[in-house]
Amino acid sequence: MSHFFDVVIGLAALAYFLVIAAATKQHFSSEKYPVGMMLISTISLVGISVFMAHAFLTSLEYRAVVFGMILAAAALFAWAIRHSHNRRLSLAFDEDLNIDGIITTGPWHYVRHPFYSSYALFWCACALGTTHVASITVCVTLVFIYIYSAIKEEAVLDRSDHGSDYLDYKSRTGFFFPRYRLKP
Repeated sequence: MSHFFDVVIGLAALAYFLVIAAATKQHFSSEKYPVGMMLISTISLVGISVFMAHAFLTSLEYRAVVFGMILAAAALFAWAIRHSHNRRLSLAFDEDLNIDGIITTGPWHYVRHPFYSSYALFWCACALGTTHVASITVCVTLVFIYIYSAIKEEAVLDRSDHGSDYLDYKSRTGFFFPRYRLKP
């Protein structure tokens, strides 16, 4: 019975992976495919391959937690798509960022980088599910790349026509995780 759950979790991970791969082409807009995205894609293929091998050929650890994390990553991704569908967002590492305003609705009300948060949550789930050094390395590497890309994007936004609005927005929202403030 546990192998059945591994396969279900593996299929859920594959579905998420394919959806984000399709979104790279359909939802994000860049003149050319940035080198940084090629790196992310290559590392991601290694990560999903290791995870699928464990899900289908061996076994996964912490099944319920991993499945919940994958579902949460997918829900966050879908929520972000819903609130940015009318915007032309650039791919990570695009030198010509398309900035037509700041999104502050949906998940952007809580975090400034919900797509990266979704991806990071997914890769953490994969690392936890396999507890394999390759999955952990993929997770750590991709999270580092997402943070680096987000910092670069924020620097561009800070200097853009929306800079003062963006600085105010940054003070109210978390980077990858919601900001929690204790009320005085």
